[in-house]
Amino acid sequence: MPTDIRGPNLFLVGAPKCGTTSLYEYLRQHPQIYFPSAEGDRYWLAKEPCFFCPDLNMAPTASIKDKREFLQLYAGADNYKWRGDASACALRSDAAPGLIKAFCPDARILVLLRPPVEQMRSHHKQLLRVDWEDITDFHEAVAAGEDRDKGLRLPPKTAVPRSLNYYSISCYAPQVERYFQLFGRDAVKVILLEDLEKKPKETWRELMEFLEIDTSFEPQFRIFNDAPGESRPEKWVGAIYCHPAVNPWARRLIPYGARRRFLSAVRAAHANSEAPDPRDEALRERCKPDVQRLAALIGRDLSHWV
Repeated sequence: MPTDIRGPNLFLVGAPKCGTTSLYEYLRQHPQIYFPSAEGDRYWLAKEPCFFCPDLNMAPTASIKDKREFLQLYAGADNYKWRGDASACALRSDAAPGLIKAFCPDARILVLLRPPVEQMRSHHKQLLRVDWEDITDFHEAVAAGEDRDKGLRLPPKTAVPRSLNYYSISCYAPQVERYFQLFGRDAVKVILLEDLEKKPKETWRELMEFLEIDTSFEPQFRIFNDAPGESRPEKWVGAIYCHPAVNPWARRLIPYGARRRFLSAVRAAHANSEAPDPRDEALRERCKPDVQRLAALIGRDLSHWV
């Protein structure tokens, strides 16, 4: 067992589909922060080793089980003030908070959150894309959550069976409370995705102050791991932008922020043209008690979430 590797002391614990990949990419650009990274198929395992989540029964292809292999991710990183682990499943894992605390009592914890129905829907679409979900109707998939926790109605392919109770994952308050209780509020920072999107520089500066490192460094604020377009107009835009004759010129002539604003406008126009699902309102009502509990916990008005 390697004893000279210090391992992580900064944990970006989730929630999934709340901007964790973007924040991971921002943080690892900072000269005082180290996050493991890899190319190709190893990207996700380096970013999200999920070593501290044994209770989630994740497949070996989706998590690192061996401590030696896990610590090797941090070989040569001792000179960085912060060494990070961006396992987004560590928020919903019952075991992770205690295991992280035992491994690094002085760890700092980062939590990213977004409105629960948005999070659930995005997570469901993600699992459909990677073929880890076989219930295509979002609300039917949410309703199947408790059965799936019992090992019932599971899809033929899934590397993370405990990722299929969408409602449970989006009940943030008890998950955040676990980290507050174990690490103390001063060691846990909760970030809302809406803040990271709408005021990235201010949110970044607050985060750097929380980590007590150089606040003058700023990464390029762009979105990583964005969902592919679903509407026909967005697919057309994507096909044109990705064309090898267009992409280099678009990148050179049109600033990233302008490209994102255009894409957001296309998405918003499509969303506004769709008939709302009446079941969404019932789901938001179901989420309301947890959102109110979270709002009191972090001292933010979250009434717009439900």
